[in-house]
Amino acid sequence: MPTSLHHLSDPVLHALNSVTEDEEAVGFLLDAESSRRLLLLRAIRDAAADADDVRRSWPLLEAAERADPAAFRTVLLDPQVGVWAASLLRRLSRPDPAATSGEPPLRVELGFLGQLAAAVFIAAGADFRTRVPVRDGRVFLPGLGRATVGGDPWGTAEVWGHDGAVRVAAGDVTVTLPDDSENDALGWEGQRRLRAEHAGMALTLTLDDLGPYAPVPALTASGRLSSAQFASWQSWFARMWTVLVDDHPISARALTAGLRSVVPLPRGERLRARAASSSDAFGCLLLSEPDEDEDVLPAQLGIAVLHEFRHTLLNGLIFLTPLFEECDDLLYAPWRDDPRPLGGLVHGAYAFSGVARYWRTRGVEGLAGFEYALWRSAVRTVLGTLREHRALTLLGHMLIDSLDEQTAGWHGEPVGVREQRLADLAAVHHRATWRAHHLHVPAAHAKELAEAWCAGRPADVVTRHPEPALRADPQACRLDTLALLARLSLVAPVEFDILRVAEDPARKVPGVVPADLALVDGDAAIAVKLYSEELDAPGARPAAWAGLGLALAECGERAAGNALTEHPELALAIGQMLSTPPDPVLLAHWLAH
Repeated sequence: MPTSLHHLSDPVLHALNSVTEDEEAVGFLLDAESSRRLLLLRAIRDAAADADDVRRSWPLLEAAERADPAAFRTVLLDPQVGVWAASLLRRLSRPDPAATSGEPPLRVELGFLGQLAAAVFIAAGADFRTRVPVRDGRVFLPGLGRATVGGDPWGTAEVWGHDGAVRVAAGDVTVTLPDDSENDALGWEGQRRLRAEHAGMALTLTLDDLGPYAPVPALTASGRLSSAQFASWQSWFARMWTVLVDDHPISARALTAGLRSVVPLPRGERLRARAASSSDAFGCLLLSEPDEDEDVLPAQLGIAVLHEFRHTLLNGLIFLTPLFEECDDLLYAPWRDDPRPLGGLVHGAYAFSGVARYWRTRGVEGLAGFEYALWRSAVRTVLGTLREHRALTLLGHMLIDSLDEQTAGWHGEPVGVREQRLADLAAVHHRATWRAHHLHVPAAHAKELAEAWCAGRPADVVTRHPEPALRADPQACRLDTLALLARLSLVAPVEFDILRVAEDPARKVPGVVPADLALVDGDAAIAVKLYSEELDAPGARPAAWAGLGLALAECGERAAGNALTEHPELALAIGQMLSTPPDPVLLAHWLAH
């Protein structure tokens, strides 16, 4: 999108380069997104000008905009419209845009223009009549709901409005929309709204459990929620909103301006809630059902909302101006299991600086103290990686420098002793486990080290230390295990204690072993014993080397512990060269010297 159409003034850029969300900057990005959507529509029309559906629907869409410009903008900014337009344009740019496996016929996608126009006319209360495509026996009207007409799964239906009544008909089935389209009726499922109000500040957004376009295709949405499930989401958001308005009013105002919809996801693993957003769906968040710990749910849900909303804001800024150039670098991110491209690191730094700022206001003990300590450390690590990266543009450097300046003073602020210890354990364990999975020691170097170990020679006889190669390990999973256990110990200590004595804790919390629980609980000697037993047997997890290193350090064997947490890939590579596993504690001391 040309920046000349939406000039990034210094005040707007300053507001966006911040750890805090800003209502006026959100309004600016919404204007820019509206223009971008118009350009997408025009590009679709130009690419498929000869298609019957485009020729029929385009004049209707223009008439709808003239009938009610405000309603047109509202429908245009619906996240479903953004995902549809972007995906359709990508499809039209293919050499053969005809349907492939899993895709609807092209005419169905092009005919969505008519559904968009119909939604505008309905919002405007104007009379109209048009034909639209049927998708899997249904007609979706963005922002309104979905009519089930059956018949030909890819047929057509007629939609019309007259004297305030709206109907959708196909064959011998006619669906009449209720006066309030949020309500359900025979053949009609209304698109419901979540509403929250506190201290004079109101939030209204769509709970999108009907839209046919997945903002993030890899995440399977929950589908249509029952009335009870919807009521739960309403309750969660009302509780979250009270916390946001009371403690984070500036962020709350920004959310009222820019947040459009929430796509519900099924509940994830305990304390591993999922959240996502899409650059094609400005203002749309994908959120899994939160854990219902009464004293922490509002804050945890609030941070999930703000985290993903910050991704939305940065996507809006990137559409206006590049912050980084294309490069092949894959880098460490403290919040991911996999190596990340440069853009992912920039996004993470932006989102998690807001996360750390949020927790900073919530206290120094308990969950808030732990989260603040953990994420300020993560942000500092990533900003250090990005600070001098060659592929950042001038504005990219400005963003990173601004975040760096705003967060620099956080690292000297005290939090609870227990909370800081747990944050340090989680941060070091994650990075060490990431290295063990993704960094591979050259075979010749690993062989040389293994031969020195077997011969009883000191490690320093091997003087060459080539850099390990980065090769992403697809088996890397749940690298956040210690962070999860730290949270559990803070918010549900009884549950943690039960897990601590369980024979197989992984049955209740995937990825957890007794050694991890002992380490988090402060029983370092037991942790050393349990990690050593795991590493003495074939098939040990790479994470066990990281855990052993932390446990040894807590037992006072800091040099040996650091050898494993700083370079666990060396211990792993040596072990893979040997026919029988080496004594892990002796190997740690050997590597330390």
